[in-house]
Amino acid sequence: MCGLSMLYKLATGTAILLVTALTACSPMATSASTAIPAITNAISNTAIPTNTLSPTETPAPTTTPINGLQAVNGTKLYYEIIGKGTPLFVLHGSSGSHRYFLPYMEALSDEYQLFFYDQRGTGLSDGHLDLAANSIDQFVEDLEALRVAFGFEKISLMGHSWGAIIALAYALKYQAHLDHLILVDSIPVNDKFLIEFSKTMQQRFQQLSPDAQHEWTTTCTRPSAELSREAIDECNQLDAKLRFYNPAKAASVDWGIEENTLKNSQTVRALITSSFNRIQHDIDTTLPTVRVPTLIIHGDFDPIPLGSSEYLHQHIPGSQIVLISQSGHFPFIEQPEQFVAALRSFLRM
Repeated sequence: MCGLSMLYKLATGTAILLVTALTACSPMATSASTAIPAITNAISNTAIPTNTLSPTETPAPTTTPINGLQAVNGTKLYYEIIGKGTPLFVLHGSSGSHRYFLPYMEALSDEYQLFFYDQRGTGLSDGHLDLAANSIDQFVEDLEALRVAFGFEKISLMGHSWGAIIALAYALKYQAHLDHLILVDSIPVNDKFLIEFSKTMQQRFQQLSPDAQHEWTTTCTRPSAELSREAIDECNQLDAKLRFYNPAKAASVDWGIEENTLKNSQTVRALITSSFNRIQHDIDTTLPTVRVPTLIIHGDFDPIPLGSSEYLHQHIPGSQIVLISQSGHFPFIEQPEQFVAALRSFLRM
């Protein structure tokens, strides 16, 4: 997984924990000093399909997936469209793949046109990395370019983890083109919640067996490109013990780690983190200007504290908040029926 790295002194004032605010996406290359490294995900070698739509063609409602590459802003983004109805764009965590949402969200395809895509430089999108173009602002412009290219006047938008930050930034700039906004287990927009997150992660790490802790700190801290498939699977299983209510449910997830992700994830993550640090204060202080209907979803076992999602709820006028029971950072995986029901109820408003 990938995310926001920050150094904190713990309550003792002597130990320092390198906190990685984990998001759903790709393997992360971490230093040997990382106390709790991020997840390393299973490798997939899925080929890139050819584009099936012209840049301005609106996809017809269908339950058969439409996929391809769409040129936007000097790159090509891989997309997959499932279902019929009004469009619901879904944003994955930084430097990864959209595939961990599937098949868990497919139940919504009877009413909504689900639009998934891999953000620039990773997944099945163009692997060429333009360093100057990897920022939250650019990711917002990529999303807007996709909306325009596919001819949608308005969209609903869901972002998970780091994707929720991109969704928020989009809402702050392009509210006129949004029907609904959904933020799922968002990375905190306020630093005070990261300290609580770090303590929770440390506590859960200490509950692992000595052998598991050793495996984590000696193997899972290495760049994923250097690991065997078996080692990656073992690190996935360990990570699930930290961020899933029921770790067994992580075993069948398609994390969708392609060559581009392995090659670029560390760079993309660093650039996005730097970008977020520059605009974090602005996002935090402008939350009250979000006027589109907003749903905030939080898994009750997510190591990111519930207070972080409650903070969003308190500062976004008229927003709703739903707590998904017996689920961690991925409520759509652990409790898909609860999750889909919450989305249906909200989107029908």
